[in-house]
Amino acid sequence: MKYWRSTFTITQATRTSLSLYFFLSFLGTVLFAQEEYHYNHGELNWQTLETEHFLVHYHIGAERTARVVAKIAEDIYGPVTTLYQHKPDHKVSFVIKDYDDYSNGAAYFYDNKIEIWAPALDFDLRGTHNWLRNVITHEFTHIVQIQTSMKFGRRFPGFYFQWLNYEEERRQDVLYGYPNTVVSYPISGFVIPSWFAEGVAQYNRPELSYDFWDSHRDMILRMYALDGNMLSWSEMSVFGKTSLGNESSYNAGFALTKYISETYGRDAIPRIARNLSRLNMVTIDQAIERAIGKSGSALYAEWKQYVTEDYKRRTAPIQSLKVEGETIANVGFGNFYPTFSPDGKKIAYTSNKRADYFGVSSLYVYDLETKSEVEIIGNVRSSLAWSPDGRKIYYSKITHDNPHGSQVSDLYVVNLETKEETRLTYGARAQNPSLSYDGTRLCFVVGSDGTTNVAISDTLGRNIRQVTQYKNGEQVYLPKWSPYGRTITYGFSKKDGQDIAVVNIEDGRTWFVLDTEADERNPFYSADGLYIYFSSDVHGIFNIFRYNVRTQTAEQLTNVLGGAFMPSANRDGDIVFAFYTSSGYKINYLKQPEYLDFSSARYLEPNRIRRPALMVDTTQQHIADFDWRSLRNYDDTNIFGGESKKYKNVFSSVSLIPFLRIDNYNTKNKGLDFLKPGLYFISSDMLEKFNMFGGAAINHIFERDLFLIFEYRDRVFGFHQLGWHPTFSLELYNITRKSTARFGLGLDTVTTGTTLSLFEVDLFLKNHLFSERDVFTLGFTHSNYSSGFDFFVLPGDATHPPTPAAASSENYFVGNNISLQWKFDGTIPSRTRDINPVGRTFSIRLDNEFNHFTKEDSNGYSEVEVTSTGVKLKLFPYNFHRLEARYTEHVQLPAWKHTLSFTLRGGTILGPQVPDFFDFYAGGLVGMKGYPFYSIGGNEIATLNVAYRYPIWENIDVRIFQLYFDKLYGEFHADIGNAWNGLPNIRDFKKDVGFELRLEAFSWYAYPTRIFFNGTYGLDAFSITKSGTTVSYGKEWRFYFGILFGFDFSNDVQRMLRDPDEE
Repeated sequence: MKYWRSTFTITQATRTSLSLYFFLSFLGTVLFAQEEYHYNHGELNWQTLETEHFLVHYHIGAERTARVVAKIAEDIYGPVTTLYQHKPDHKVSFVIKDYDDYSNGAAYFYDNKIEIWAPALDFDLRGTHNWLRNVITHEFTHIVQIQTSMKFGRRFPGFYFQWLNYEEERRQDVLYGYPNTVVSYPISGFVIPSWFAEGVAQYNRPELSYDFWDSHRDMILRMYALDGNMLSWSEMSVFGKTSLGNESSYNAGFALTKYISETYGRDAIPRIARNLSRLNMVTIDQAIERAIGKSGSALYAEWKQYVTEDYKRRTAPIQSLKVEGETIANVGFGNFYPTFSPDGKKIAYTSNKRADYFGVSSLYVYDLETKSEVEIIGNVRSSLAWSPDGRKIYYSKITHDNPHGSQVSDLYVVNLETKEETRLTYGARAQNPSLSYDGTRLCFVVGSDGTTNVAISDTLGRNIRQVTQYKNGEQVYLPKWSPYGRTITYGFSKKDGQDIAVVNIEDGRTWFVLDTEADERNPFYSADGLYIYFSSDVHGIFNIFRYNVRTQTAEQLTNVLGGAFMPSANRDGDIVFAFYTSSGYKINYLKQPEYLDFSSARYLEPNRIRRPALMVDTTQQHIADFDWRSLRNYDDTNIFGGESKKYKNVFSSVSLIPFLRIDNYNTKNKGLDFLKPGLYFISSDMLEKFNMFGGAAINHIFERDLFLIFEYRDRVFGFHQLGWHPTFSLELYNITRKSTARFGLGLDTVTTGTTLSLFEVDLFLKNHLFSERDVFTLGFTHSNYSSGFDFFVLPGDATHPPTPAAASSENYFVGNNISLQWKFDGTIPSRTRDINPVGRTFSIRLDNEFNHFTKEDSNGYSEVEVTSTGVKLKLFPYNFHRLEARYTEHVQLPAWKHTLSFTLRGGTILGPQVPDFFDFYAGGLVGMKGYPFYSIGGNEIATLNVAYRYPIWENIDVRIFQLYFDKLYGEFHADIGNAWNGLPNIRDFKKDVGFELRLEAFSWYAYPTRIFFNGTYGLDAFSITKSGTTVSYGKEWRFYFGILFGFDFSNDVQRMLRDPDEE
């Protein structure tokens, strides 16, 4: 019965590499923009409004926003669909969210779904426009335009080419090795560069004018053009940049889209969009040339020359009389909210310094006398308010530290001497505080259901009282106390741009100080109350002005090329402000500015930075059919009045993603045996409470890979009452593999087919435990592995005729596992987070396994038992606990793009030794790469990896067909480790050294493509004996290659699924 061992067992690693690995890879493709896990909000009660063309889903507390959305969506449906001559095939769902202090919109063009966050956008790289009119038109334009450009229709997002190659396994007891080549590459159903997608969505229908080329957008492009560092044609086409870089793609796209439309005709944009749907269009260059007769690169060069020359001409007068002050903080592109200390000798401000994103900002204090600064505390990006004694600073920050894990802004104060932070409010949704001059009261912005107001409280954040009473989507910004403490000034907006208003906190009266066609913002009272400093674009560029409260006149204090914002003044009249350059916002200091006559040194303002006049071409039917004047002069206090109904699950259409996999795990396979076509399918309800994801693959000899995953993210009785809303998932897997078996009977040899089958059911519960950075998982897994013979005939002899043997199958492993896992990801968000992370990760997992498995005698034969149905494999119980932990620290070196990483892995099976079927393995693609996966195994494991990473070529900026190459990094690494049974022996630990090349790229403009090549040399030679066969390892190079959607998959693949079993 030796064949029971040599033929019929299959490893869990095989199961992992064959099915679940590509399951993870595919998720990395279609969900790369989403978090790995996020808070669920089962506490919310959802309703639905239905209109002729839309469903609007909202939770209680966001009804006003939802009704406005319903009205606006119907208003813009006709104008957008007629432009592209395309209507969605069924009603588009809007999902309105108001549980986070976050502003965004997202279009799911394959699902006919749009998500809208109710809080209005207040972004330092964009001008102010009516949020809902802007974002709804923007996102619906995405839906229509991208569907117009789809190559395979809405149900087929694309397909995948996948390739798995395996180590040449030397052990006779292992059916095939672990993967050493892993490729999963998409063929996209839409090919749209980011500049075009976002440019078209911002331009949308210019007749509506819900978004237009404003002074902020003009400022960004102007400074790029003047300094000669505009994004290249290829750079514009992809994201993956810094906050400023990504917004620059939006910005350049808006400008170029506008240029195309105005230069080559209104229908040029729809023609390009339709051309992109052609199967032979793999880049937008071809679509542009077919539409306007000029290549994309030629169009870009023409536009760039026009923009550069135009800005040089318009800014020439400013050069003769620039007043910009002295730059005192120039590191980083996000330096904001400069504020003088009460004695005027220090300046507090926030900055992202060398971080890649605005959100990674900290509070700094700069000393004007010593010209030095100190970081006070991290994760601060709001207005700042000094206490009168100069010992404390008040601010707001967004955290998940609340009962439901929402991103909510609250008030804080920090002691500058001890750097001790105190939280003042909990769940107040309070932002951008200002402290009264007597130090007794705070004022700040509060908001809900898409409307913001000014509120006040004491300095402990108690006794909160709202002092303005806006309720129809009005927005207030950066409130500041007057010196006398009776009034507060603030920025105000209802449609386009901001104006400066004042509220009397005693009786609630409001009035405007400045209410003009220009954008006036960021008011700040002088200490004597005589002046209000503010920023205005009255002449096309934002500059700092000073408004005299008595004479009601304003005078200009700066004259800059970029922009000047957020002024603060000390008692001497010195000002400090945020100063925009082509490399972002800096902090500038201007000592006692004087009034100058800038009339001859002003920007020659282009007409495009004001709301364009309504000009309708009645010869074009898609323009003439609408009452544009009425659409422009909207009144959104009149809202949709239809009936609201309780939300019922509305599911997206099932998306189908075919794939073709080359999977040569079986060395006996030939030709078509390696090809395994398959299909993924995905669907979810609009609120993502229910998600379904599955896949099936089969080759011509009927080996199959099947999986089906259901996910539930809503309230569950018992958990809901405790305020806990974890994610539940049910996962089903079934895999079969076929081979042949030969065994001797006397002088004869019988050959027959064999089938190995794996079936597994997983139940998981996931939830954050301590913060948004961790995930706790409770799981139960049931596994059933079986093996069997095909029909065969036992040879006969002179006295016995041949005897047919029926096909048979029986289990060789039945397992049950209750697992607990906690994972923490503390890596710092950055544009190199994938290729070169900084920070730390940690995971620990406990498995409680209750298994039944075969047992072998001293000769390696599986034990059997005789039953009423015949001879069967005898299964024995193996119950044990398995504990494993992994810790990685990525240390940023002084050369700040270089890192040194340490990864420590340790694991043990608690209790008596168990068969090697349950071993840990230390080698291969997910471990010590200098040795094959199955070469180092045992009930105990300990490994240490040290890796040094460095940039070889940053900003490659090369595109070849659909591939855009971004950056190339190198790595040198070394490992030491072992897996063993019993007591460890340090002399048995193995070592390796190697290198890795990491290439970060994008495919089809939108898909992250991560390419790696690894070579590692095993420094130690050793041999192991299994089933009477001795094999040797070490003293050789081993190579690995992959094209995936991320670089670091070892931690997830190895432990998230389950440890591999050797055969």
